[in-house]
Amino acid sequence: MTTIAIHPSPLRSNAQVRLTPRGRAVARVAVVASLSILLLACFSLFSGATAGSSESISTTPYVKITVKPGETLWSIAAGLSGSGDKRDMVDELIEVNRLNSPELVAGQKIYIPTRP
Repeated sequence: MTTIAIHPSPLRSNAQVRLTPRGRAVARVAVVASLSILLLACFSLFSGATAGSSESISTTPYVKITVKPGETLWSIAAGLSGSGDKRDMVDELIEVNRLNSPELVAGQKIYIPTRP
């Protein structure tokens, strides 16, 4: 049988990494490229969010009214929607006025669409 002797080499704990000028240039390019990609990703994320929301903006003109005692979103929607679906008009009124609930208070000011 043969015996193999392995002598472990001492680890260098104080080894310093020295970059050549070319290595420093490559490191700078890598950092700049990473930051550029990150900046581009953030920009596209936020610009995509605003572009998507701008598509849902209506060009319908609105007028501000004051809610009278006894009026509800449903009664206002019934007057505006004509023969159309009142639920769609109620949803639009809630969205346009950013209402948390469909309940209105007398004296409250809301926007309604002006339709011919």
